[in-house]
Amino acid sequence: MSKVLLEINYELQPSKREEYMKLIRELKSGYESSGIAKLEVYEVQGAPNNFMEIYTFPSEEAFQNADDSAFDETVVKINDCLVPDKIKSYTLHQI
Repeated sequence: MSKVLLEINYELQPSKREEYMKLIRELKSGYESSGIAKLEVYEVQGAPNNFMEIYTFPSEEAFQNADDSAFDETVVKINDCLVPDKIKSYTLHQI
């Protein structure tokens, strides 16, 4: 059974940092309690306000069947904190 990682990189609007930190903790807590995926968030060293979210799904099936719609409102609020057009995402499949 191969893991799947979803990696999302983005830049945060500096004025929204405090709001973002509250929201991302809320999102992490939600993922942790739901068991959908493990969520880790990192700030890029040497690049203030640049962050990376890494979601780890235990299998391809878990990734395909993930229902994270309960977090839609939080994700919309987080997206409002980001610099437009500075979001990149990658899906990685373990071999």
